[in-house]
Amino acid sequence: MAEERISRDDIVRIAEGLKLIEDGVEKIQGVMRRKKIKSIKEIAAELIPVFKSDDDSLSESVISRLM
Repeated sequence: MAEERISRDDIVRIAEGLKLIEDGVEKIQGVMRRKKIKSIKEIAAELIPVFKSDDDSLSESVISRLM
């Protein structure tokens, strides 16, 4: 079976995706620095109770941003 070559458009889409990832990482790191959060575990420890007690508006807001 012949391998499909990556097109120029595919490379552009990959580059755009990598830029979005980079921007996201910078946002996360900025918050972590401001709040002096040292690990993802610390973030999870903060987020899980918030999501569990949330009235679904926060969950819906986060989900809508992910889509």
